[in-house]
Amino acid sequence: MKKKIQIFFSILIVLITIYIFTKYIVQHHQIISRLLKVNPLEIILIILLYGLIFISLYYLLKFMVEYFDIKIDKKDNLLLNAYSLLANFSFFGQAGPGIRAIYLRNKFKLTIKKFIFITLVYYSFYSIIAICFILFGSNLKLIWSILIILAVIGGNFVIIRWYLKRRQLDSQKHLLSIKSLVYIFLAALVQLAIQTIIYAIELESIGKFAIHQIVAYSGFADLALFASITPGGIGIREAFLVFSEKIHHIPTASIVLASLIDRSAYFIYLIILLIIVLLFHGFKRIKKLNLVNKNELEK
Repeated sequence: MKKKIQIFFSILIVLITIYIFTKYIVQHHQIISRLLKVNPLEIILIILLYGLIFISLYYLLKFMVEYFDIKIDKKDNLLLNAYSLLANFSFFGQAGPGIRAIYLRNKFKLTIKKFIFITLVYYSFYSIIAICFILFGSNLKLIWSILIILAVIGGNFVIIRWYLKRRQLDSQKHLLSIKSLVYIFLAALVQLAIQTIIYAIELESIGKFAIHQIVAYSGFADLALFASITPGGIGIREAFLVFSEKIHHIPTASIVLASLIDRSAYFIYLIILLIIVLLFHGFKRIKKLNLVNKNELEK
């Protein structure tokens, strides 16, 4: 029942987003003309940068499983990340982490609760970095910014300790691998830094904005991950950006246009990713058939 309610609201949010975007574009038809003026090379650059994010996700998963002394095959790592990204954009809610959790449980006997723990660690780093981005673009005094960051760090630590205690995991054992934690933090930082560059390219293609505006804009867009119940966070991210307009000071028209550019580029990127995955499985099947035929000929 809970799943059906989630799907209902997800579909509702997507439909409302499409309606609002369509209505806004009809009322501001100049958006289409501005969209057509976007340099195709910028779209290609955005797609390439999403490819770099994919590499950061590869290393992120590598460091996450190494925390439990697990070595994942490079090919499996790449395919698992590809499946996760495609699932996130194809299903309601965050389907990607679920796919990773099931694979790691079946392949390496890594329990779901351990995977959730290390995912919480990653999400903690992710949220801290996103909050820092937002504070960088705000007009808050330094002392308040420091206090907010400390509160976020403290809150994340409490949540992780609470989860460890609830799932009866040894907190000492699961918080000692500093090296792996540092690597996970760096992978998350690289991921969000590249994402910020992508947003900068999209925004700069339609107007002129200060660095602190773009960084704050990126921070709010990143935080939308935690409320993404729709495929690809459609409608959720846009709502976060519109409601936070008074902080990053990027107008709604620019948010709509930048979102259209980003969604279009990301959709092309996912198609390319899907084609690569299908080609991989196709070549793998052909190789298997050739091997079978060779063995039959030798007989």
